[in-house]
Amino acid sequence: MSNMVKKLETLNALQQLITEREATQKRRSFSKGDKDSSLVMDWTLTQLHIVSAIKQNGAGNNKSLAEALNVSKPAITKAIKKMLEKNVIIETRQEDNQKEVHYLLTDFGEQLAYIHERLHEQAQKRYLRLLDNFNSNELDTIITFLKMLTENLKHDDVTIGE
Repeated sequence: MSNMVKKLETLNALQQLITEREATQKRRSFSKGDKDSSLVMDWTLTQLHIVSAIKQNGAGNNKSLAEALNVSKPAITKAIKKMLEKNVIIETRQEDNQKEVHYLLTDFGEQLAYIHERLHEQAQKRYLRLLDNFNSNELDTIITFLKMLTENLKHDDVTIGE
C-alpha cells in the first residue's frame, strides 16, 4: 500500500474518531441514566479543570489557575463568572491583601470535583486498556502524532468560511 493511501486511511480514521466522539457526547448529554455524566456535561472542560485545580490546591486565583491549566487569564475570568453565578465556587479575600480574589469550592463544587475526578479515572483506565494493544515503538509513534496534532491546533488560526 502506498504512503499516500495510508495517509488517507489515517485521515479517515481521525475524522471517524472526531465524529464518534461528538456523537458520544451528545448521547451522554441526553442520557437520563447516568446522573454524574449529565451533571458534568453542563460545564466546560476549562470549568471542570478549574474545579479540580481548586480542589487539589485548596484555593486558587486567576493567575494561579491560568498558570496551572495553561490557559489565558481572560479564559479563567470567563469560566469563573458562570461558576460564581451557579454557586460552584465562592470568592474570598485575604485580610492582608483585599485586592487579590481567591476562589474556594462550595459543597456543590466539591461534588462536581469528585464526579469529574471519578469520570477522569474511568476514561484513563479505558484509554490504558486500548493502549495495551500497542508495543513501545507504536506508542512512540502515537505520542509523536498527538503532540504534532496538538501543536498544529494551537497555531491554527483558520476561521470558519475560509
